[in-house]
Amino acid sequence: MRWTLDDVIEAAFATLEAEGLDKLSLRGVARTLGSHLNSVSWYVKTKQTLIETLADHIIGSVDVTHLPDQPLDRVRTVAVRYRDALLAHRDGGRLVAGTFTGTGRTLRVADTIVGALLDAGFDRAGAARLCWAIVYFTLGLTQEQQTPAADPRGSFGELVASGAYPALARVGEELMVADSFDDRFHYGLERMLHSPA
Repeated sequence: MRWTLDDVIEAAFATLEAEGLDKLSLRGVARTLGSHLNSVSWYVKTKQTLIETLADHIIGSVDVTHLPDQPLDRVRTVAVRYRDALLAHRDGGRLVAGTFTGTGRTLRVADTIVGALLDAGFDRAGAARLCWAIVYFTLGLTQEQQTPAADPRGSFGELVASGAYPALARVGEELMVADSFDDRFHYGLERMLHSPA
């Protein structure tokens, strides 16, 4: 049977969902595909190339059509869709972080955000930097959400009570507020998206 690149990508996403990013391999994709390694390596030569291909498809799935008229609302909408695309895949945030394929599929998301920021009145440097800030913030928060950690509440109180962290002592439990990741995302995005002076 002759496999296609789309078959390989579909099998790679299935392998990612089943095994996670750390165990993702060309051999694992071949197993999922029910083929030989050569069938996979014909399309993707290395694990890094595979990761970049998957990242390109994740970001490429972000819909940048049917956006609101108001520029900052366009940014909000694309940022939410970007985060949703990352969350749709196991380890999606970590997989996309640190990759840059430079394809049109990837760049059209940034182009849409930057265009909306320029329309909102940001200067060129401000629009570029804020686009990066939104992308980095979204990637970081998504990685945190997809990598559950132990609850730090037990040690937090003891550390703050030690007196070594006076600013944290001033905000106290506010730092450990049980906001959802959705709440944190929308709060952070709103703080960044103030209109330029």
